[in-house]
Amino acid sequence: MPLLAKKILPIYKNTGKGTFLDSYARIQFVAGDYKDMEQNFVTYSQEILGDSIVNRPMGFIYKTYARTISKAPKSNSDFENTYTAEFYKLYNSFDKDGKTWAESYYEIKLDEMKTNFESQLQSAQKSDSISIEDAAVLCRHYSRYFIYSKTLSIASKIIQKIEADTYIIDKNIIITLPNKSTISGTMVRYRNISEPQPVVMKYNIYAGNELSQCKEIANMGYVGFIANTRGKNLSNDPIEPYEHDGDDAYYILEWVSKQPWCNGKIGLYGGSYLGFAQWSAMKKVHPALKTIVPLVSVGAGVDFPMQNGIFMSYALRWIHLVANNKLTDLGDFQNNKKWDEVFSQYYKNGSSFRTLDQVEGNPSPLFHRWLDHPTYDAYWQNMTPQKEAFANINIPILSTTGYYDDDQLGAMYYYNQYQKYNKTNNYYLIIGPYDHGGSQGYPKKELGGYVIDEAANIPINAIIFQWFDYILKGAKRPDILKDKVNFEIMGKNEWKSVPSLDKMHNQNLTFYLSGKDTKYSLQKIVPKKTTSINQIVDFKDRSEINIYNDNYVNGFPNVSDSIFKPEKHLLVFESDPVSEPVIISGSLKASLKISSNKKDIDVELQLYEKTAKGQYFALSNNIQRASLAKDRTKRQLLVPNKIETIDINHTFITSKELQKGSSIVIVLGVNKNPNWEVNYGSGKDVSFEDMTDAKDPLEIKWYSNSTITLPILKL
Repeated sequence: MPLLAKKILPIYKNTGKGTFLDSYARIQFVAGDYKDMEQNFVTYSQEILGDSIVNRPMGFIYKTYARTISKAPKSNSDFENTYTAEFYKLYNSFDKDGKTWAESYYEIKLDEMKTNFESQLQSAQKSDSISIEDAAVLCRHYSRYFIYSKTLSIASKIIQKIEADTYIIDKNIIITLPNKSTISGTMVRYRNISEPQPVVMKYNIYAGNELSQCKEIANMGYVGFIANTRGKNLSNDPIEPYEHDGDDAYYILEWVSKQPWCNGKIGLYGGSYLGFAQWSAMKKVHPALKTIVPLVSVGAGVDFPMQNGIFMSYALRWIHLVANNKLTDLGDFQNNKKWDEVFSQYYKNGSSFRTLDQVEGNPSPLFHRWLDHPTYDAYWQNMTPQKEAFANINIPILSTTGYYDDDQLGAMYYYNQYQKYNKTNNYYLIIGPYDHGGSQGYPKKELGGYVIDEAANIPINAIIFQWFDYILKGAKRPDILKDKVNFEIMGKNEWKSVPSLDKMHNQNLTFYLSGKDTKYSLQKIVPKKTTSINQIVDFKDRSEINIYNDNYVNGFPNVSDSIFKPEKHLLVFESDPVSEPVIISGSLKASLKISSNKKDIDVELQLYEKTAKGQYFALSNNIQRASLAKDRTKRQLLVPNKIETIDINHTFITSKELQKGSSIVIVLGVNKNPNWEVNYGSGKDVSFEDMTDAKDPLEIKWYSNSTITLPILKL
């Protein structure tokens, strides 16, 4: 392995800067280049995460081992003593957050890590050559397994002593529900505090690192509590994501509120699925629950496992992550090569989306249960509050999302439902240039080639606990929350606070579609005569395979890039350059006049800024099933060859000041790639459609009186 690492060091490349630095440091470790490895972790922390390594223990396990080996210990006992000294030296340089982070690195299962490495190794040994990327992945798995095999037992003893001196811990809590189902819980509180405290908790399906999460909460001045969803960790119930969380939440909160260490005040927080779980708890608000902080919340049935009616291939991958075992199956989930092959195979074969689990070789009843509910029907609706139930939410809410958050549509679904039915107006929102991970606590300094504005690099995790201090302890409200909606304007390097989402803009800019030959443009003037832009899409053509990888940002290969290569089934419309800077702020709306020879299409709609220098800045990436555009609960098929209007309103919010001389670019077409189910337009359940339904190519006419309306903020 060291020989392999030395061979790929000079030639390893990756277009994602963060991915490159992260992988390269591990390759350096395997090669024995410890000094440069440490510097790479510093660079990664500072340039990507935007913070000093002092407070970011990135690479802690690598650095402690490397520093130990550099002292040339002469025996096992000498190694342990040296390692212990180096551990404490580095560990004590961190703040409380950093220490908890360092400890969390050791919440792993060595057997699982060994299995993952050996699986990668066996796969590589089937051939007499290996790609550079596969070699990098192999080095990554080897480095982690090697280090933990040498240091896990020593580090665990150190951490156990720290825990015994600092905390009271209960990792084996079982909460029995009225229906005899069980919930697994973990609690951590400070040993030197005897009186009851407010409890901050997470309701979490991603079991496996409860202890570090609880310790982080305790370090912030609360009792930390993690409740795993039904079936996870110590619970022996079936694992059925989303289905029971709302019904179980009330009883979990009831149990917590009655514990001697709880003072009767509870706050919930967490992101993605954990954001959904908080909204599920709002079906019946427990009196002890004083606030929720849902971050990047999944909208079950809204933006996952389908987005605006279109199922995503990623859903099957995620099911395996959470349902393969009682914890989380990261080995399978992070096997990019396997999943790329599965998605490619499904797409190239032209098989139905329902066969995706067969292609993967592991039948999933849960996957098919989801596919049996292709609209936002009672199955999905039962998971969260509906309509008037939002009116009964009587606690303050703080929510976060990002312009490039994959679950922004889910987060904003809850926001909009609350605003529609709840009159208390006690909902605060933070939104900025963040992806799914960054919106949950630690924004990335660089996002897909875009270095975010300095003003946008805010400590979201710290703000969350300032909010808890405000609600649960009577402290002042976080400074950033100057009004209900707080957003950063990209390119202007400033925050703006407004009372409601519709105040993010105060003007509209409407464009019409225009096309001459293959030169497509956006025009501000209503066309005197309606014409059509004719497009043919051959669904049997699978020559182009575009699979999202880990470096993609909400479906974009990059946010800022000089290279612009839209898929060939998409049309590019460009406006005239703007004569002065203009701020696009909010979500675009489209009213598309079309006719087609099919009964349904999945529309793809992207928004870019093209700068005067030819740089493309990705702003918004949207898809919509035409038959569900009017009503996500009921499919309304198109009439072939009849001119129809498709209104697209559920789109991603953005906010950016466009430079003088920039053009606005709209990319429009139909969705056709391995990341989603393919809608062939036959009118039957799309998940059953396959290549045999693509008898005739899709013929679509985009009419020039279609409108694209952009929200403009005039300051």
